[in-house]
Amino acid sequence: MRTEYNFSKMKRRKVKVTINLDPSVIRYFKKKAEETGVGYQTLINDALRRIVERDELFEEIKTRLLSDPTFIETLDLRLRERQAAS
Repeated sequence: MRTEYNFSKMKRRKVKVTINLDPSVIRYFKKKAEETGVGYQTLINDALRRIVERDELFEEIKTRLLSDPTFIETLDLRLRERQAAS
């Protein structure tokens, strides 16, 4: 076994932060933590990660659709049809 270890090149997987949350939010996640056996902070992190992933996916889809001329033409046509029907 080594007498010294160099941890300087290790990537830190999580960042410690201080955040103020509503008591009801903490109660919710602590209750879920008891039910699932997963730590409440892990559950909060997972919920936030899902929001970020959903937002990133939405942005990717939006970017692709808005750069697709066929989509834009079809959207324009449908909007004009709807406007004419009103």
